[in-house]
Amino acid sequence: MGELMKKYILGIILVIAVIFVSGCITSSSDNSGVNGTEPPKTMAKNGVLIKYPGSWVVAQSDVNNSIMAVADPKFKDSVTGFSSVNVNIQKKELPSSLDTYFNQTYSKLFSNSSYTPVAIGNTSIGSYNALEAVYTQEGNGSVKQHRAIWIENNGEVFVILCTAPQEDFQNQIKNFDFILNNFRIT
Repeated sequence: MGELMKKYILGIILVIAVIFVSGCITSSSDNSGVNGTEPPKTMAKNGVLIKYPGSWVVAQSDVNNSIMAVADPKFKDSVTGFSSVNVNIQKKELPSSLDTYFNQTYSKLFSNSSYTPVAIGNTSIGSYNALEAVYTQEGNGSVKQHRAIWIENNGEVFVILCTAPQEDFQNQIKNFDFILNNFRIT
């Protein structure tokens, strides 16, 4: 049981680490175009293909299991270089069933008073059945909202984490949905 518990704790730490990493932007150019009409961009990497808004940029994440990240440069903090609006995708081995791993992860996360669940349940992203957790995180005088989508594929789990300041989350749903609807495991 000690080894299994270590895997669960490692998984929880990784999810929390993704939450704290807001996607360091690798390009400072703002390619928003006229009224955000720039054509969408495509990125294929580490067995995943996504399309994302043309005004967004590829982001850097220091989380071990992060395989790709994109961010809206309009929300870049000039001091830290991180964007508060981003989508980060993780891929990791599944230590147990998807349901068990998901439930244990969020049970632990929500035991911390900084995190508040908004909605948890089943969803689908394109042709993939998935689990979803929507929650808020308080810290440093602000509140972030997260939408985490968990997809199982061949003994691995892909976690797609969409993050924005709570006051802007509703405005970002169209961008998050565009990325989610164009997510493919290759």
